[in-house]
Amino acid sequence: MQLSAQTTNNTIMVRNTEELTANYTRVRERLSIYEVKVRNIEELTANYTRVREQLSFYEALTAESLNCDMNWTAYNGKLYFFSSNKMDWSSSRAFCVSKGADLVTITSQTEQVFLASKIKAWYWIGLNDLETEGHWVWVNNQSLNEIGVQFWHKRKSGKSEPDNWNVGLTGEDCAIVKNDTNYLDSWFDVSCHSVMKFICEKKY
Repeated sequence: MQLSAQTTNNTIMVRNTEELTANYTRVRERLSIYEVKVRNIEELTANYTRVREQLSFYEALTAESLNCDMNWTAYNGKLYFFSSNKMDWSSSRAFCVSKGADLVTITSQTEQVFLASKIKAWYWIGLNDLETEGHWVWVNNQSLNEIGVQFWHKRKSGKSEPDNWNVGLTGEDCAIVKNDTNYLDSWFDVSCHSVMKFICEKKY
């Protein structure tokens, strides 16, 4: 009698184990399918972003080429180009590089005042903290401390830029210079994916 009951219990345990194993296998298969779908979505999103940035770059490149032969402004041994078209930060830099220049690196108060006095909108400059959050460097790989000047905007509340305000989404890892009544208080950090006008710089 006891042997029969034990056999029955063993049979039930085997059946339960088989069912659990089957359920586990099904869950793993569904999870694998889900993981593949997530990877596909991530790849599609990344591809979309790359294509959008490339399209933005080539559209602006074509427009600038058709509009003018790059009207450069000379100042203190350098040439500056103030764009009329808008691009994201990476595309703006690529455009400048294609013209033998780069996004502007601001190295003095006089240069800051000169640039801020020339603009009537927000313009990309060559400053970012893309590699390390909070460590701002110029496109020539010099840090703010090495350059020795910075002109971040300071609010009346006491808070100041950079504030990485959009940190929950893409963050704010690239800098712009804004037309402002105070030329020495006009840098802001914004999302690198935003589209802005930009300033190219090269020596002559």
